[in-house]
Amino acid sequence: MKYKVSHEFAVPLEKLLQAREDRYKHLDKFPDLKNVTLVEERKEGDLVFQKRKMSLEGSMPSVLTAALSDPSLFEDSTFDTKSLTHTFKIAPPDKENVFRILGKSVYASSGENTSRRSYEVEVKSDLLFVAPLVEKAIEEIHKHSLEKDRKSISKFLGLD
Repeated sequence: MKYKVSHEFAVPLEKLLQAREDRYKHLDKFPDLKNVTLVEERKEGDLVFQKRKMSLEGSMPSVLTAALSDPSLFEDSTFDTKSLTHTFKIAPPDKENVFRILGKSVYASSGENTSRRSYEVEVKSDLLFVAPLVEKAIEEIHKHSLEKDRKSISKFLGLD
């Protein structure tokens, strides 16, 4: 299942990129991000590699409860500081057959004092009979997560 999401911000691109990085350094000010933990980060040239753990405690869809004993996800991502492209894979630990989210987001200027980030995302599940249900449930959760992320960036930038 594929979908696209785009967010506009009324700030120059440089401010959006700075907020993208800095808000994780101030998690006490962003309760919406409290379920995210940075596990690993390394930089190699223009690339920033990160691994994050996200807790789904209390928000896991019932269709997944039987398939997942651990209510958490891991995100492996790469941010290219030159092309401003973020690629990522999100999946439950050791359970990529249940579902995985594969995506790419691109940050760009969309005007003199506006910027945008655009997502192309695909959700895949290999579970027999229920894969479409799982994919739809994960799509809704991920879209909601992206909206929460947009709000946290906007709040960090003083836009909300």
